Amino acid sequence: MNLMRAKEIRQDPNTKDVLYNGEYVYIDDVDDERQKATVHYLKRGDGEKFEVDVTELKEV
Repeated sequence: MNLMRAKEIRQDPNTKDVLYNGEYVYIDDVDDERQKATVHYLKRGDGEKFEVDVTELKEV
């Protein structure tokens, strides 16, 4: 995924399906300068947030 699309998904009030390593994630924030996204897994109960390169995210 590119940076602009990650930002669009983050700002969209409707949830979009996004995968990271084959699991659904929610984009919590996008850092323009570092081109990183803060995400958390949707199917896991812990809600732990972590950073990934936006290029590692896939919209489905």
